[in-house]
Amino acid sequence: MDVCILNSGFGSRLKRHTAKVPKALVPLGDDHTLLELQLSSLERLGSFRYAITTGYLDGMIQSHVEQRFPGLPVTYFPNKRYDTTNYITSLLALQGSFDDELVLLHGDLLFERSVMEDVLRVKGSVVVVDSTLPLPEKDFKARVVDGKVVEIGVDVFGDDCHACQPLYHLTKRDWNVWQRAIADFCARGETGVYAEHALNSVGAAIELYPLDVKGRICMEIDDESDLEKAKRIMEQIV
Repeated sequence: MDVCILNSGFGSRLKRHTAKVPKALVPLGDDHTLLELQLSSLERLGSFRYAITTGYLDGMIQSHVEQRFPGLPVTYFPNKRYDTTNYITSLLALQGSFDDELVLLHGDLLFERSVMEDVLRVKGSVVVVDSTLPLPEKDFKARVVDGKVVEIGVDVFGDDCHACQPLYHLTKRDWNVWQRAIADFCARGETGVYAEHALNSVGAAIELYPLDVKGRICMEIDDESDLEKAKRIMEQIV
């Protein structure tokens, strides 16, 4: 199984902390970083081949991983257009190198280990949702119809929607279908959109289901309030 962690962006809503380090390396206390917590949890749960997309201050990501996780099988995919495109172009770079069953997550995602255990355990394609949370205004929601995820986006609302986090387990088939859609979007110059736009365009061709964490910790750290909350719950993560 492969694991891809998206770490290309600047993290503009945390610019006071990301002026000198990528968002994934912002300290959460006691020298812990998001990237360290993600990789530590994954290492405890199995042996994987890793892809890490980079962009802003990408050399710092590589140095951090080499220092904290020597020998970890990582391939880095620098995105030189990280400041003018969305992460759809970062995922485009994986084509031809990472085409197997895939766990895909954003680099600013904080989760408790049991969530990742469940993500790894499932046999089909899933994305994490949380039915206990109110629908966020600016973050991802997933529309679920007849038990299947049919749409993911920030502008998705309705009684059939749940708060959604960008943590996926994808079968080889479904990931390759999504990759082809990503390539089509980028070929048309549609690089300023989320990769989920491409996913939605092929929703009828894949079998994506919700994995409901029901209140367990799985959150993106986007702004100052998220960062402070993450620091308060660190004891439940480490």
